[in-house]
Amino acid sequence: MKRLLLTVILTMGFVPEAAFSQADTTFGWSHALIAELHLAQISFTHWTQGGTNALSYIAGVNGKSIKNEPLTNWTTTYKLDYGQTKLAGQPVQKTDDEINIESILMYKLGVHVNPYLGASLLTQFAPGYQYSDSVGVAPVEVSNFFDPAYIKESGGIGWVLSKAFQTRFGLALREIVTNHFPQYASEPLENEVKKVRIQGGLESESEAEVPIDSNVLFRARLDLFSPFNTMSRIVVHGEGSIIAKVSKVFSAELSALFINEPDISPYTQIKEGLAIGISYALL
Repeated sequence: MKRLLLTVILTMGFVPEAAFSQADTTFGWSHALIAELHLAQISFTHWTQGGTNALSYIAGVNGKSIKNEPLTNWTTTYKLDYGQTKLAGQPVQKTDDEINIESILMYKLGVHVNPYLGASLLTQFAPGYQYSDSVGVAPVEVSNFFDPAYIKESGGIGWVLSKAFQTRFGLALREIVTNHFPQYASEPLENEVKKVRIQGGLESESEAEVPIDSNVLFRARLDLFSPFNTMSRIVVHGEGSIIAKVSKVFSAELSALFINEPDISPYTQIKEGLAIGISYALL
C-alpha cells in the first residue's frame, strides 16, 4: 500500500494540465438534488413450492452544491440513505443507513496543482444491530447515531483532470467519536477504553464519473487514509456504481461498497446491491 500511495503521488506530479486552467466562465452557485426510492416486494398465496413474503425499501437523497468563482471552487456533496427489509415472521431489519457530507474549498492557481481545504462527516441515522442465525436469540445493538461518527479535516493539493476525474492528496486529521460503542475508537492492543480517537496522517481521495452510454453512468470513489503512527495500516473506503436511467423517473443501479479498516476487522467488508426504482431530480 505504501508503494501504491507513492505511485499515485508521482503520477499526479506529471499531470500535464489541470482542468481549472481551462476556460470555465460559469460562475456562481449551481445545485443538483436527486431523490430516490427503491422498493422490492414478494408475497405468496396457496403457494406449494416454498417461499417467504418479503418487503424492502431504500430511500435516499443525493445532492451537490457548487459555488464556482474565478479564483475558487467550493463544492459540497451530501448523501443520505436509509433502507429496511421485512421477512415474514421476523422483525424489521435495517439494510442501509448512511449520512455522508463533504465540503471542499479549492483555490485555482491555474497551473498543475490547486491547494484545497476540506472537511467531511460520516455517520448514520438509527441503531444498527447484529442478527444471530439462531432462533430466539435477540439482536445485539452495535452502533447508533453519531456512535460512531467519522470526522475528517484535511488540506493539500488537488488535480481536476477533467469533468470525469479528479483527485487530491494532502494531510488530514481524522476523529472517531463514539458514546456507547467505544470499540470503534479504542486503540488496538491497548486495554484503555477511549470514546474519542484522533489520528493525524496522509489522505488521498479520487473520484470518477464516466458516461458509458447515453443513459448509463459509471461512478466511483476511493478514499485512502494512512495514520502517521501506523503507516502500514491504511484505511480504505471505496465505492462504485453503474446507474442506468430507464426513463425520466425510473432507474436501475448496481452498486458495491468495500471498507478495509484493520483496527476494526482483519477482513475487507463488502456490501453489494442491485436496485430498481424511482429517481427524480428535485433541482
